[in-house]
Amino acid sequence: MEYENRVTAFIDILGFKDLLAQTVIKNEDQTDKIKEILTAYESIRDVWNIDHPDSLPANSKHISTFSDCLVISFKTSEESEIFFTLQEIKWMIMRLVFQGILVRGAITYGKLIHTDKVLFGPALAEAYILESKAALYPRVILHKDIIDLAGKYTSTYHSARDEKGFVNELLEKDSDGMYYVDYFWSAQSEFDDPNYDFPNYIEKLGDKIRKGLMGSSSVFKADLKVKYRWMKERYNEMIEKLQNKNHINYLKSNGDFDLIDYYLGLHKINPNA
Repeated sequence: MEYENRVTAFIDILGFKDLLAQTVIKNEDQTDKIKEILTAYESIRDVWNIDHPDSLPANSKHISTFSDCLVISFKTSEESEIFFTLQEIKWMIMRLVFQGILVRGAITYGKLIHTDKVLFGPALAEAYILESKAALYPRVILHKDIIDLAGKYTSTYHSARDEKGFVNELLEKDSDGMYYVDYFWSAQSEFDDPNYDFPNYIEKLGDKIRKGLMGSSSVFKADLKVKYRWMKERYNEMIEKLQNKNHINYLKSNGDFDLIDYYLGLHKINPNA
């Protein structure tokens, strides 16, 4: 068995220790809280059809889950697989937002052995370090070299420019220069019925951030406050885009007047919260 050059994503469920603590109170199992964790696992597994291996594409992709962690990897030479995997990660993040669960992660590439039985290599170690030391907030990050790599291994019908463009549509560049999978503004394009589902998603996301800010007011939870403040800033930027004159005029041209009323009625989360 030898190392392969693989793109590797390491993703961690945030606050998992607290979630576990809520499953047992005074030595009594809390079945509703246990069910919440099980539902989160099911959401993750559904995205990649982990429980239905016969329906998985016949490529080099492997997915491993253990405790609060998820590892996804595939050979760097897989055509368009960077785009597909980023899109799947985005779907997973959005599903978990509806359940009030956040994740953090990092994507890198390098030498790795990843089978159903074995998982190790420098690429995994680097992804883990990036997740724990650089991701910092509820975001899944990657360097620009992953985007460049996507341009090298395109589908038959895509140019390098096209492929990188499709990948970039799933991402945002953060203030620290890192790219992350955007689950704020661009989330609306992932819904079958954006006019109905996206407003519901916005409310779930806003509620999660507001509750997180309120729950992290103690000085002993300063690390949590930093995470939710990052989310608050991205949320408020999304509200600005939704209420932007050009976006409102676009909705008017489509006759989406109820949606206009909804978006204009949205409020930013208090910048000083």
